[in-house]
Amino acid sequence: MRLSLNGRMPEWAERADRHQATAFVDSCLRGVGMVIFLDNPVTGILILVGLLVASPWLCVATLVGVASATLAARLLRLDVRTIRTGAYGYNGALVGAALGTFLLPVWSLPVFACIVLASAISPVVMVAVSAVTARLLDLPALTFPFNFVAIPSLLATFSIVHIHHSPLLAIHAAQKIETGLRATEGVTPQADPGVIVGAIFRGIGQVFLADDVVSGILIVAGLFVASRVVALFAVIGSVAGMLCGLALGGDGVAVYHGLWGYNSVLSSAALGGVFLVLRFRTAIYAVACAAATAVLYAAMVFVGSRFGVPALTLPFCIATVVFLLVPWATTSIRRVPLAEVSTPEERLRIGS
Repeated sequence: MRLSLNGRMPEWAERADRHQATAFVDSCLRGVGMVIFLDNPVTGILILVGLLVASPWLCVATLVGVASATLAARLLRLDVRTIRTGAYGYNGALVGAALGTFLLPVWSLPVFACIVLASAISPVVMVAVSAVTARLLDLPALTFPFNFVAIPSLLATFSIVHIHHSPLLAIHAAQKIETGLRATEGVTPQADPGVIVGAIFRGIGQVFLADDVVSGILIVAGLFVASRVVALFAVIGSVAGMLCGLALGGDGVAVYHGLWGYNSVLSSAALGGVFLVLRFRTAIYAVACAAATAVLYAAMVFVGSRFGVPALTLPFCIATVVFLLVPWATTSIRRVPLAEVSTPEERLRIGS
């Protein structure tokens, strides 16, 4: 029987379930894809290839994170079906990527141990967060668990000596902002189409802390395999974040490297047919959320820089939750019940 690569690949999941090792690997790959709401193993593979292009260490750190989280969920005997979708792994993948990026020295045993332990905690935090978001509000946990694990882990490095933090975590005072797309400070701004397109794809890569154009393209390819709609809204989100950064006069280096876009990628994809029923009005709403997320990113970068920590995906989490609560007060935008969340294409096929 020919396997379809689209959607959630249920036929492959049934085959993978015949062997525990295959099922575990499949769960981990789905966990990588679930960072952008798609539990598709091929999506996970293409994302990992994208990370490998950007940095072998980033790819390994992400793999260690998702594997540690998935294994911890199995040892805790959490719901097997949820584990198989990668829902307990995606926060671990991001924890691995973040700690692998911001902790030093890379490839060292202490950093590996930190990634394993922090990622293994993420399913516990996921359960706690879901007890509030899912059970009380019928809202997804999003990447709140990732932020709740990664931010304390990064802050702890200011008080210990065996694990060091990257210079990227230095506490910054207010600095003069130079607008205009530029790769580094002090160079002439660039506005040619290639630079703009590069910033868009870097914004997508930065979801996984991959500052690389090719990585962003491969991530979009992975999304496209599972859902054309999610891939489209991911690109739209990055464009919206970049345009907000330029229009508001954000730091040109940050815009160039996709930092204004990555949270908006997640917000746009989340509202563009995953957690809301896809309609034209919903699409406009998703873009509005992406723009609001970019503004919130600017605010949280200012606050975080005073403590030496990045905004991570908190802007996405906060903005998306706020925008998902609005449908309770209107009939013009419909939320997808959490138990029925799938790909936008699948919901369009069943006519809801």
